[in-house]
Amino acid sequence: MSATTTRTGSGRIAIGEDDVSHCESAPVTWGAELSKSMPGADYDAVTGSDSGLLRWLRFLRDSGVAVLRGTPREPLSVLALAGLIGPARATNFGEHFDVASKPEPTSNAYTALGLLCHTDLPNWERPPDYQLLHCLENDADGGDSILVDGFHAAETLRLREPAAFRLLSQSPIDFRFEDRESDIRFRAPTIGLDEVGTVTEVRFNFAVMDAIDAPAGQMGALCRALRAFAAVIRNPALECRYRLRPGELLVFDNRRVLHGRAAFDPSTGRRHLQGCYVDRDQLLSRIRVWSDLRRCN
Repeated sequence: MSATTTRTGSGRIAIGEDDVSHCESAPVTWGAELSKSMPGADYDAVTGSDSGLLRWLRFLRDSGVAVLRGTPREPLSVLALAGLIGPARATNFGEHFDVASKPEPTSNAYTALGLLCHTDLPNWERPPDYQLLHCLENDADGGDSILVDGFHAAETLRLREPAAFRLLSQSPIDFRFEDRESDIRFRAPTIGLDEVGTVTEVRFNFAVMDAIDAPAGQMGALCRALRAFAAVIRNPALECRYRLRPGELLVFDNRRVLHGRAAFDPSTGRRHLQGCYVDRDQLLSRIRVWSDLRRCN
């Protein structure tokens, strides 16, 4: 049996089953309704059967987000959990990273500040595909995770303001991250399209956006287009809000799903997540291999 992504009568996304031969992606978009029922599965069910793992991977591929519940809470177990998909991909932040408030942070992620929804590392030529965030502790007041489906947001912009959509899909933006050890930069459109105009990628992160380099006559329109897209992304109707519980692993498609968080108060408790990245190629390969094995059995 294989996974299908469907909407229930309440509008929520649910994990279902159908013919195991279903191997092609069937993307489904979502909005704030995801807050009512975050899709996911239990760790034991996913690791205890090939069909459970296959259903979870396919759902993650199609919806762009899923939670794994009841995971081991030992430090660095996020790297073992990543192995359900493939090897962790190292970046300038290392093979894994800790999301917690700490002194002298190199990123706003390492503070208690609220974070506007964004995609990670758009300054890389190939940004990381899937991000894993493993909750070890979350006792502080605030700090709820915020998720926005970038495909839904981009299509909303295309419908409401087609000129702004066209500009953001055609005009490259400079992104750059620099600290004592790294200077990583890349130039690409905010909205990536394939050859038939389907949205395939979103790069949106004001924190690593460099000075805008555009023709003088286009500068005003480009800034207005970015503001228009930001307004769509910040629309509460598109925001999924979810409070991660200790032992939960949140996985999302970083080139599709924008993520942020509400501010939290570190004096009321500790909030500690550990994260890493994995490549989409590994996820798709795992789906194909397990699908073939299931057919043969």
